[in-house]
Amino acid sequence: MFKLNLKISWRNLFKNKVYTAINIGGLAIGLTAFVLMMLYINHEESYDTWTPDLKNVYQIREKHDFSTPDNKEHWQDATDSRMAALVRENIPQAISVTRVDQEWEWNTGYSVKIDHADPIMIEKIKDADSSFFRVFKYQFLQGDALTAFSAPKSIVLKESVAKRLFGTDKVLGRTLKIVLWRSDPGQDLTITGVVKEPETPQTVGFNAIMRTGNKDKDPDNVTAKHFCQVYARMNAGVDSIALNKTLQNIYVNAKKAAFAKEKRNYNDYYKDGRTPGLMAIQLADVHANPSLKMSWKDKLKPVVGISVFLLLVSVINFVNLATAQSVQRAKEVGVKKVLGANKRQLLLQFLLESALQSITSLFLCVVLVEVVLPSFNQNFNITLSFWHNARLWMMISQLIVLFIVVTLLAGFYPSWVLSNYNPVSVLKGSYGSGLKGTALRNMLVVFQFVISVTFIIAIGVMYQQTTYVSNKDLGFEKGNLINIKSNYEEKFAERLRKVPGVKYVATTTQVLGNAFNIPEEITYKDSKVALNTVTVTIDALPALGVKVLEGRIFAKEYKQDTINSVVINESAAKLIDKHPVGKMYDVKGENEKYTFQIVGVIKDYHNEGFDKTVLPTIYKVTHLGGMSSTNNLLVRFDNVNSGEVIKKIEAEWKALYPDYPMSYVTMKDSLNKILEENNRFMNVIILFSLISVSLSLLGLFALSTFVAKRRTKEVAVRKVLGASNIEIINLLNKSFLILVVVANLISWPIAYVLVKKWLDGFAYRINMPIFPFFLATAVSIIIAILTVSIQARKAAIANPVKALKYD
Repeated sequence: MFKLNLKISWRNLFKNKVYTAINIGGLAIGLTAFVLMMLYINHEESYDTWTPDLKNVYQIREKHDFSTPDNKEHWQDATDSRMAALVRENIPQAISVTRVDQEWEWNTGYSVKIDHADPIMIEKIKDADSSFFRVFKYQFLQGDALTAFSAPKSIVLKESVAKRLFGTDKVLGRTLKIVLWRSDPGQDLTITGVVKEPETPQTVGFNAIMRTGNKDKDPDNVTAKHFCQVYARMNAGVDSIALNKTLQNIYVNAKKAAFAKEKRNYNDYYKDGRTPGLMAIQLADVHANPSLKMSWKDKLKPVVGISVFLLLVSVINFVNLATAQSVQRAKEVGVKKVLGANKRQLLLQFLLESALQSITSLFLCVVLVEVVLPSFNQNFNITLSFWHNARLWMMISQLIVLFIVVTLLAGFYPSWVLSNYNPVSVLKGSYGSGLKGTALRNMLVVFQFVISVTFIIAIGVMYQQTTYVSNKDLGFEKGNLINIKSNYEEKFAERLRKVPGVKYVATTTQVLGNAFNIPEEITYKDSKVALNTVTVTIDALPALGVKVLEGRIFAKEYKQDTINSVVINESAAKLIDKHPVGKMYDVKGENEKYTFQIVGVIKDYHNEGFDKTVLPTIYKVTHLGGMSSTNNLLVRFDNVNSGEVIKKIEAEWKALYPDYPMSYVTMKDSLNKILEENNRFMNVIILFSLISVSLSLLGLFALSTFVAKRRTKEVAVRKVLGASNIEIINLLNKSFLILVVVANLISWPIAYVLVKKWLDGFAYRINMPIFPFFLATAVSIIIAILTVSIQARKAAIANPVKALKYD
């Protein structure tokens, strides 16, 4: 019986090649989007699963406001290095504790030089203390974990890096020179180990890990802090809740003792909502809960939702196309029932047909995944593979479950409809009583169009928001401006100023792509105001091309500018005074009070993404009250050939710093990187929208085919009574137009809520536009009319005699 059903199923599928191709193709596209998301989710969930030992490793997080984008306290993975000793000495369950460099996005890596070869920039070279390999149990191909870091000036390489540098992984005992910054004389390190690349991604990722000795000790000065990441290996079965309670208590006590040594008041510091905090988070949860960033789960939620809806649209399309063919299969069902076939046998036969189409769609989906995966990887900045996947067997099991679910979703309803036909009615040629479920099919079409219209509205709003932020006044001139990833040194800056075409050379701690915020509380007219502080050189604001709203900016002609003059932005001016130029304010230092004078107000300029407001900020050249520095070396060109100027700058760089290659970024590229994520999301929406609309049209086409066939005799009678072709087409279009209009009415509030939530993620955004809503309605109605009219025209021009000759 199974062989017979299988043979009949294959024959029916080949008999209706067009419908079968549409069914399989539509379902394969929906499955492809869903499988890509499964691949991505499996990749993200596989972080830190490369060895079972990692379940006992914890990351230590501290609550503070150092280098936060809003100058507020957050739980951060960059902690005071003293936290390692605090955990080691006070937590009995801690077996080993290690300090390791934090990964900074702005860091392009370190220069590696071997013998007389040219230097090579290698990313993700980190410094750690001697306990690193006691916490993280890597597999050593050369050397071993016990002796690798037994002495300072050691380095352990990943297998791929060893082969890249030396052409082999047999490099034990060889030396290489690491140059950390441009003027660093470098240090020779001995290779004490080569480790294998884990099969799954790592939170503490590295290409090489070194022990220079700097991480083995804490700063001697109690007021100085060295921020790094701290990880601890705990005893198995440790109670996380009890552990964090203990950590919090010892941290508060340590803070009170530190404040006493610094002669500062603990209660004065921790007020107005500030609270001390130290916690341990299991390594398995670190990647899903990054500090100061949105987690991958939150980022992926909208894309997962879109993928699920796209799969549902594909399934609905399958159902509609299957039921559209029900008239052709009605007599087959009637004959089989007369010959003794029961409902269960018929249900299994039609489910088998659905299963054949589903499994064919699944195989086609795997092929499509392989085809589109390179573009997907590039778009999401990730490296995924279907076959070379650490979780391949899990993926296969997930696909089997997906196949069963899709087969039941797509196949059960059409099978149930077909197996329920009344044999007497269908054999007499009357399908009216045997063709139930029109309302459900209409609902499915409405659901498809709700999704499609929502997508079209989202595209319209996203396009307008993206255009707005792309063309928004940044508050500075981004053209002809580059940022060399290096610290500022006056000697080198003077050499660059002599290069023809160079207008300004300067530095600032706040620029697009690399901002370092320092909170400061000032006293103005007995009122305390919390502001952000930025350290600049004299030429920094002119180099940025900021817009002066009141007063002036720093200039070499004013000697006072290097003593106690400051410039503020318009956000700070709103908090201080309506006309702040010439006004004075005080800052309380550790031992004395400093007085500053405001000499100018500039327009707010953007230095971070458009999801964050520009902080009220003070800009100062003076070292009075403390200063900070970052790797920002700004170079502004005249309106000349910037490419030639950059080549001359690189030549100057190489002459002075031959062991450290120059790295820079243009301000336009920095802006594009900030906009990259939203542009990427918009591209996904556009792609999925096109697929969704196409599948919805196929569903509408299927339903219009079904209705046209069902109303063949009605159309014939109307034609005999004198109805024109246009009247017939309008008659068939009318019912579908109602469905599309209903879908639009449902989609408008849904789209409004979803798009508004997306817009609310921007600090600078457009008002909700109405045009995309009307455009989506117009587009959906026009394409619906065109699609239905194709089938309606066929019905209208058909010969009525053929439909009525047996009546």
